Amino acid sequence: MFYIVQPITRSLVTAIISPMLPTKILNQTMNKTLLAGLCMALLCLGVTRAQAANLDDIQALMFKNDLGGALTQLDQHLTENPKDRDGRFLKGILLTEMRRLPEAIEVFTALTRDEPKLPEPYNNLAVIYAAQGRFDKAREALELAIKTHPSYSVAHENLGDLYAKLASIAYDKALELDRANTTTQTKLALIRDLFAPPFRATAESTPAPANPIASTTVEPARTPAKTARIAPTATTKAPATTPTPTTGVESTVHAWAAAWGRQDVAAYLAHYSDNFKPASAAPLEQWKADRDTRIKAPKSILIELMKLEIKVDGDSATATFKQHYKSDRLNEWTRKTLQLRRETDAWRIVDER
Repeated sequence: MFYIVQPITRSLVTAIISPMLPTKILNQTMNKTLLAGLCMALLCLGVTRAQAANLDDIQALMFKNDLGGALTQLDQHLTENPKDRDGRFLKGILLTEMRRLPEAIEVFTALTRDEPKLPEPYNNLAVIYAAQGRFDKAREALELAIKTHPSYSVAHENLGDLYAKLASIAYDKALELDRANTTTQTKLALIRDLFAPPFRATAESTPAPANPIASTTVEPARTPAKTARIAPTATTKAPATTPTPTTGVESTVHAWAAAWGRQDVAAYLAHYSDNFKPASAAPLEQWKADRDTRIKAPKSILIELMKLEIKVDGDSATATFKQHYKSDRLNEWTRKTLQLRRETDAWRIVDER
């Protein structure tokens, strides 16, 4: 998954204005281009309150999918504030969302000239170049982003995805020349599984069963985009049908996300142990009341889990994943770790970070 991001990452600054995260763009099949997403977190750096309010209003229009109205207001804002780099960056994001890629490239390129120490414009250029199949330029842009800020994790991840895409192209070519090459088939299957669609939990998801905690002997209804699985070949044994130790944990995590997406607070909280300790150090009952308010407040919630990895050690388990939360109020990506413990016949969350 390729991510196109806002100018400054959360790790580099302290103030964030209206986080607004991925809307899928340029979404084509893997053998044509890389997937792309919007990751927007405008930051209050050298921006007046009036300017920040303007950008908030523009982002609100983008949330409503009024891209033309947003661009009109943004052009007016930039006429009055031509040096506002957050506004300029937002224009690049908006033009990308409108599929006006040559113009978006001009905006981000100008930002690399005016703000050469920022890695994000380079990253976004790389995403657009990759979507156009200009992989050499995408690689160069990502390397510049990393050179500018070596600890910029998004660029490192995108560079890895780019190399995976290039590998898939090479493997496709190898299979054209030798269809019987089972080794190449396996490698290609692994890469394609890496780019599999993520688990999505929304209010429209399949309703949860009466018992929200999935049994440890039931396969989950959906397969997450986690560790790649090698497709069976003539020389590879098919996987056993017996559930693995991670099956129950995987089912529990998906059921937890699905309940959250449905805004079913009772089912959501049922996944937490009575021994759960909130990160805020608040009493458990107070934390539950706060979660009830927060979950019910939005009109709708979307939860996406990606790259789910599970480790089980007896009656304890750890689940780590990348989480996309989207509602009418907030849109953000986070990395999350859940600590779970088996209680009688169910896994429940005892810690969340």
